[in-house]
Amino acid sequence: MTSKNYTGGEPFGGGVKYARLSDPALIELLQAYKRRVASSYRSLPPSKLGELSASNMWVSRKFDGETWFLVNKGKEVFLASPSGSVIAGKLPVLTEAKSLPDNSILAGELYAKVSGRRERVGDLASALAQDGKNADDNLMYVAFDSLQIAGQPVPIAYDEKLKQITQLVSDGSHFNVVEVTALHTGLEVHERFTADVLNGSSEGLVVHHANGIVYKVKPEINIDAVVIGYTVKADEPKACRSILLGLITKEGSYAVVGACGNIGSNADRLDWFKRLSKLNTESRVRRASDSGGLYQFVKPEIVAQFVVTDLQGELSDGSIPVVSTVGYSNDEWTLVGSVQSPSLLHPVFERIREDKKINETDVRFAQVEEYLPSGRVTIVASGPLPTSTVLRREVWTKTTKGQLAVRKLLVWKTNKSKVNSLYPEFVVHWTDYSAGRASPLDREVRPAPDEVQAMKLAEELIEANIKKGWEKGDCKGFCVS
Repeated sequence: MTSKNYTGGEPFGGGVKYARLSDPALIELLQAYKRRVASSYRSLPPSKLGELSASNMWVSRKFDGETWFLVNKGKEVFLASPSGSVIAGKLPVLTEAKSLPDNSILAGELYAKVSGRRERVGDLASALAQDGKNADDNLMYVAFDSLQIAGQPVPIAYDEKLKQITQLVSDGSHFNVVEVTALHTGLEVHERFTADVLNGSSEGLVVHHANGIVYKVKPEINIDAVVIGYTVKADEPKACRSILLGLITKEGSYAVVGACGNIGSNADRLDWFKRLSKLNTESRVRRASDSGGLYQFVKPEIVAQFVVTDLQGELSDGSIPVVSTVGYSNDEWTLVGSVQSPSLLHPVFERIREDKKINETDVRFAQVEEYLPSGRVTIVASGPLPTSTVLRREVWTKTTKGQLAVRKLLVWKTNKSKVNSLYPEFVVHWTDYSAGRASPLDREVRPAPDEVQAMKLAEELIEANIKKGWEKGDCKGFCVS
């Protein structure tokens, strides 16, 4: 099969799968839409539906699949993902969409047909893995938005967009336009959620609010995870700021799936510190929090339950999130590799699970694995990594009331990002030591995409922290990296 729109691909039913888009401008258009839409989405717990103000809201069922685009370009209709993958040819889902005008693009959900239960994202991977003449029969598509129609801009109002799409293409057995209901209060949305979601027939609801925000309403998800580290509050060093969470993979390593800062009141944070500081252990792994503080790793002895509003298995550019995997033995944490893992959205600590143990059943990675769009988990062994290159190393000292204070800047190129995507290209590290403080040693770690940005961050840190009275030293005795 030949086409100017795409190249390559593997046989799939009456067409091809996993071909690649040939037009870079089209790929950028699809990715830009995905980024824009992703930024407008908000996860809304069912318990918060009553807070939705009375207004026009267009509510539809959320399908459990992957975002793909239905494209008619040069009078050829095909499906394209934000990453540039293509499904094309004489497939039922595409044959039913032939009436879409040339130079048009719809956004929608590609999912798999199943019986006896609702679809799940993993079913799509299974459907695409089929071969044979009828392999394409289980592929379904529901359109929920439009980017352009016949090369012309589309209406701004969401209901007008859907009206236009419905007039252009007819529903079929494999292709449909999403069914939308106009509602006006949070109570009405909650009633719809109870009727359509809690019975298991749908993954959730999508609510297009008149204010432009799009809400995803899904049942809250409970996860049991191992607490493997913590950071402390800058102004209260004996109170935890956040805790680091791990899940055990089939290979026995710990996937570092995320962190939780919503761990209760200040009294709870003090209690967390008292409990976790007794479990401090050695680690060859360095992990920085969003605020720049390094996590203190602990022995894996505590299982806790967390509630998340959603698990994000796909980034705005269509890629799948990757997290590090670590191992614990001989009272020390070491880096094992990395694994694809969905991101935890808005985790909240619920309770410590005294009834759960540290094993592959109670804290299994499979709790989140099913939320990956690919339906597969890929583990990447770390192996030997290139040595970092130090680009800048400076130190300043100051003596006040007989107490020595030291501030140190270190900038290095990791040389590891091409081997393991978990590593940034450049790192800027600031150390602030003062013996007279309640918290003598403070660190700040900032990643940077290139050397120009790294050096700009370095200058900003110097300007903010080096004032009158600080003397620049020769690094002797202070600059061990």
